[in-house]
Amino acid sequence: MFTRKGDLGATDTGLRERVSKSSPLIDVEGTIDELNSFIGFAKSNTQWDDIRNDLEACQRDLFLLGEHLTAHAQRRTITEDRVTWLEERTMVYKREIGPLRLFVIPGGSKESTSAHMARTVARRLERAVVEASSDIDVDKVILSYLNRISSLLFQIAIVSNKRLGISEEIWDIRRTI
Repeated sequence: MFTRKGDLGATDTGLRERVSKSSPLIDVEGTIDELNSFIGFAKSNTQWDDIRNDLEACQRDLFLLGEHLTAHAQRRTITEDRVTWLEERTMVYKREIGPLRLFVIPGGSKESTSAHMARTVARRLERAVVEASSDIDVDKVILSYLNRISSLLFQIAIVSNKRLGISEEIWDIRRTI
């Protein structure tokens, strides 16, 4: 599908405002889409229903988060209860994992690695939203949500390897190479 309206480098926001495709808001919107795609990839790589359901819930939340930003909270929004949900789900996986030494070198299984990839995009999205906050009004719940989603994705990565019986490779800070 194409409309040709974006051929000159502008696009519409959620409120039909025309802005440059290089604007911080559009960069954030694109990174939300990228994160949603990476979460979809992680979801397609998992074999466990609990993780699949949690990842799908995150994907739906990201649509709300995007609408919250692009429509300036005039439509559907991300709410504090979604941040609480992320915290609760993160703790469920943390309890399953048990104590963990940091720093983990991402890898092990495709399940874990794809969750780590999504996590890194979530961190980039968080940085992009902070950067955009100098140009647009960003509700603090959005920053809280983005900080928590990366924590959930990290726990999903670790629990995936644990469920598969794969040990995490820990980066030894004393080792030079």
